[in-house]
Amino acid sequence: MAATMRQVAELAGVSLKSVSRVVNGEPNVSDELRRKVTAAIDQLGWQPNALARTLRTGRTETVAVVVPDLRSGWVAALAQALVVEADRRGLRTAIEPCGRDSSRVAQVLAEQSTAFDGAIVVGGIHGENASSVEEWPLPVCRIDALRPGDADKTDGGIGLDLDQAADTVARHLRALRLASPVVVGPGVDHPGTFAHALRQALDAAAVVETTAVPSRAEGFRLAAELAKTIDRHDAVVCADDELALGALAGFRSRGVRVPQQIALCGCGGLEDGRFSSPSLTTLAFPAGEIARIALDDLQRSWDPGSRSRVMTRVGATLIRRESTLGFTSMAPTTIGSLPLRRAEGL
Repeated sequence: MAATMRQVAELAGVSLKSVSRVVNGEPNVSDELRRKVTAAIDQLGWQPNALARTLRTGRTETVAVVVPDLRSGWVAALAQALVVEADRRGLRTAIEPCGRDSSRVAQVLAEQSTAFDGAIVVGGIHGENASSVEEWPLPVCRIDALRPGDADKTDGGIGLDLDQAADTVARHLRALRLASPVVVGPGVDHPGTFAHALRQALDAAAVVETTAVPSRAEGFRLAAELAKTIDRHDAVVCADDELALGALAGFRSRGVRVPQQIALCGCGGLEDGRFSSPSLTTLAFPAGEIARIALDDLQRSWDPGSRSRVMTRVGATLIRRESTLGFTSMAPTTIGSLPLRRAEGL
């Protein structure tokens, strides 16, 4: 005989309402309560009736995660973090790649609005402006580059502070006495992209524009070109770890030593950078924390009595590794004292 919700409550030593709160992913549920209920569900093998819950609550307990492209390592890592955090809250997710066309985002949300309780729309760090969608048929939390005026918005969302991230890289290079960097990435000349923020912060005279979806193959190819002018530059800063990892291999194939001849920095915090040779210095936006904030924000929107949502600003942390730290002009005491800023909510 199939287990019941009442049996779950009795085994966990909690009320039926408490089980319902955990199963429905309601906010402000303690970790201890969630642990008790989850353990009881696992032990009894109870399966909530999704259809009955939908009819009762008017919710599907499903969140759409709208991304521009899963080929980007940063976007894929963030999507995974969102799936894990949603699962922890008893929510299902549906990944919806929509390219960089905001009208496609609006179309997907309109056509499938009854299937989702809300959506998390990822713009990413390359300037895909998901926030240009003016009307959504369901609650949405946007994750995109922080822009002027975002502090005044009352519809929530997360702003990635690209200026703070770029400034962190600039201070790191100054500490290393590297004064002739090359910025590589998409949208170098377009405000709202990380490559543009890097160009401004580094005051870089040399820039290399790339495709909208950076790849390791592209980084490898560009390294061959940069190797020809190695005497003009002392650092390459890539707006994406995929580019940086490809460039690392490309420099090696040309006999250019990193970081002895040229320092290299990426962005995205990809795990692969830990295991490259040399290991890759990179900027990392905290995917797990972003996922938690995004789902908190989205779930608040489900409460009609909730107060206005505010934009949350999130900064990046510099993970300093061998691709810059091994540079011969570097003083270890300087890098150890390099201050890092972390932007919190506005």
